[in-house]
Amino acid sequence: MLWVGAAATALAAVLFPHLEAVKNKDQPLWEFWPHDREGLLLVPLIIVLTIALFALLGAWAWSGARNRPAKVGLVCGILGFVGVLAFFLSAPIIFGGLAVTLGVEGRRRAGTEGRRNQALGAIVVGSVAFVIGAGVWVLA
Repeated sequence: MLWVGAAATALAAVLFPHLEAVKNKDQPLWEFWPHDREGLLLVPLIIVLTIALFALLGAWAWSGARNRPAKVGLVCGILGFVGVLAFFLSAPIIFGGLAVTLGVEGRRRAGTEGRRNQALGAIVVGSVAFVIGAGVWVLA
C-alpha cells in the first residue's frame, strides 16, 4: 500500500504541473516529457524526492507501533498546507499524498492501536492539501 501511494503521488506531482503547461502554454497533452531546461531538472527531482520521502519517512512511520502512521500522517498533512508556499515542487501534492496513504494505514490499525481520529485527520488534511496543490497548478 505504501508503494502504491508513492507511485500515485509521484504521478500526480508530475501530472498537475503538466496540465498547467497544457492549459497555459498550449503544450500538447501527449508531449508529457518537458522540453525546457527547468522541467528536465524538476521532473526527475520531484519523482526522486517523492520516492525518497515515502521510503524514509513513510517506511519509518509504517513500521512503528502505537499507530505511528496516524500521527505522522497528520503532521504530513499539515506540512502539505505549509507546502503551498513551495507549490512549484509539488510539495502539497507530495505531503498530502503521503498523509492520505499513512492515514489510510492508520485507520486500518486504529481498531487495535487507537488514534482513529488522528488517522481520519491525516486523511482529511492530506486530501485538502493535495487538492489545493493540484488546484494551484490547474487553476493558475
